[in-house]
Amino acid sequence: MINGIRAAKGAALAAAGAVLGWAPLFLVLNLAGPNRCGAGACPSGSDAANGLTLAFFFLGLFGTLGAVAWAAGEPWRRRRILGIAGCGLLLGLAPGWFWHESLHGPRLDAVWAAPPDRPSDVRGVGNWGVGTTLVRARPDGLTAYNTRDGQERWTFAAPPRQSVCAMSSRTAGGTGLVGFAAHGKPCAAVALVDLSTGRQRWRQPVAGDGRFTEPTDDRIALADGTAVVAEDTAVRGLKSADGGRSWRRTLDRGCQALSVDASAARVLLVEQCGTRDSVRMRLGSLDARTGEPRWSARLPVASRWEQLYVLSAEPAVIALRESDKRGTAAVLSFDDKGRRRAAVPLSGRREDVMLRAGTYDFAARPALAATIVDDVLVTAVRRPADHDVHRLAAYSLADGTTRWDRSFKDAVAALTRRPDGGLAVLTRSGSDGTVHRLDPRTGAASGEPEPVGGEDELVEIWTSELYHDGHGYTVVNRDGTDDNPPAFGARPR
Repeated sequence: MINGIRAAKGAALAAAGAVLGWAPLFLVLNLAGPNRCGAGACPSGSDAANGLTLAFFFLGLFGTLGAVAWAAGEPWRRRRILGIAGCGLLLGLAPGWFWHESLHGPRLDAVWAAPPDRPSDVRGVGNWGVGTTLVRARPDGLTAYNTRDGQERWTFAAPPRQSVCAMSSRTAGGTGLVGFAAHGKPCAAVALVDLSTGRQRWRQPVAGDGRFTEPTDDRIALADGTAVVAEDTAVRGLKSADGGRSWRRTLDRGCQALSVDASAARVLLVEQCGTRDSVRMRLGSLDARTGEPRWSARLPVASRWEQLYVLSAEPAVIALRESDKRGTAAVLSFDDKGRRRAAVPLSGRREDVMLRAGTYDFAARPALAATIVDDVLVTAVRRPADHDVHRLAAYSLADGTTRWDRSFKDAVAALTRRPDGGLAVLTRSGSDGTVHRLDPRTGAASGEPEPVGGEDELVEIWTSELYHDGHGYTVVNRDGTDDNPPAFGARPR
């Protein structure tokens, strides 16, 4: 009988020691660890089941078990009591840690962060994500990172007293097209850069249009085999192999090229003609190899343009807002013969389309909170009563109808296509981020949300781009000079 009592007392003391260890362990992991509740990574289930509540429960349980152990027979010597409880505490730490981990759903661990930008007066102007290479552009040049470990692969410096003024929206054949300009001047040169080595393939002067002196993404484009440049009186095609002239399309008198973009085989050109009192705009598709026109369509405007984005060159999709407040302000889609298909209003009774969800933006290659998937436009939208952007909506490019919409608790920061064809959406609250995976056809979640674990500074408050390299995510910030790194990588735990 006495042996049984002693065994029960010893077991209770060991259990009390283990529980005593779990209490601070759960407190530390929930308040300071990568799965802290503040990062949106509280255990799944109700609030009563989260780790913070369990920590306080363990404190109470420790008191109960200790009291039972003390009352079960004659008191033991203090040293033996402390020894058994201490052994229980140490032996219980590993099971307690695994138990805490099992309470949490999937998450992303920040596995690397690029060093801060220097000098401190530079900001990101654009990015390319190509396989496991992230190319980040600043006014003073390009820097490439390995997205698996964050190691710098190469740098490419802008010419003296010139800055990056434009980047092609797409890359081709492992190369990217970048433009350079002097202060307050239009782009005066373009270079084709090998993205695996950072070496310049070639550089050519261009006759920039003096009406475009700010960094912009719409002055150059890259198709397969052809680099395209909008100049002051023409649009010119250059051979990707050596930069030699391939073709030149002269603009009509009184016309200017507002935007060029390209797919693998087509160039999309937006022109504006006429005077301030008599404005015409047209959209045209050219053969990227020869420059020959494929079709041309007059755009429904009567005043000068105020906002213009090319969302896709093939199929042709643009977002256009003219200066007339009662004029066209919509996303317009066209078929392969130039016939207009759908018009999605940029501002409607229920919501506003927010192609750029952030306050700030990348100047040479803007970060759009929109993508096109299977003839559907998926974009961030804001309801009239919302201060931040908390919703995504999908619109048919065939007829403009809404396919689906979805709301999030936190603000939408960025979205990207995953290699498996699904959508990944980055949301953030303060400095905490979460990645949501969606089915682009229905907007339904395809898996649990994945909080981004790591230090507070790993997600910038306003500006981000999101890439997926097949192994995990890379988040790119515009401002990497202060607390937020220029870029960081997050991998599934």
